[in-house]
Amino acid sequence: MHRHLLTVLASSVLLSACVQRSFEREDPAVAKNYPHAREATCPSWLYSNQTGQRYCASPKVLIDYPLLAAAASAPSRTEGLDVNDHAAMMALGEEVYKETCAACHQANGEGVAGTFPPLKGAGGYYGDPQNHAKIIVHGLAGEISVLGVTYNSAMPPQGTLNDIEIAAVATYERNSWGNADGNVTPEDVAAIR
Repeated sequence: MHRHLLTVLASSVLLSACVQRSFEREDPAVAKNYPHAREATCPSWLYSNQTGQRYCASPKVLIDYPLLAAAASAPSRTEGLDVNDHAAMMALGEEVYKETCAACHQANGEGVAGTFPPLKGAGGYYGDPQNHAKIIVHGLAGEISVLGVTYNSAMPPQGTLNDIEIAAVATYERNSWGNADGNVTPEDVAAIR
């Protein structure tokens, strides 16, 4: 018990001895090479034996992200979209498909033989609108059979897409490449979340 208390006390004395120093003490060559905006003090200074220079080991760097701020304030791509407008849902679905699905299922919906199943002609596999949405939201793992071919790859869940995006991409898949399997609604997606 006493040994533990002494360790804690010694640690607190050592920590209190680590005084913050001003950047004015930083070597001018280092300051020139790292002109980042920083606070006036550095909590931890180090000395490089290789360069013979002192430098701040953990500077606070202030970075402005105007593009991220603009993106955060931009309206979402589903804002104001009429979910009953088939053409609008197909256009959004195609966009989401290209971003999220085409790498595996391919732009033509034919998949990759033996690796990623086709969506073209696969209505018998993905089934009704809620089952199709469930596959997209929760993903798949394990052996499946699509159009008589066995696949055993994992499909990651895409549940970070919102209900309208998932409904749109499923609608796109159900109505492209010769498929005529009807639409998926945001309500179908919400029901399986």
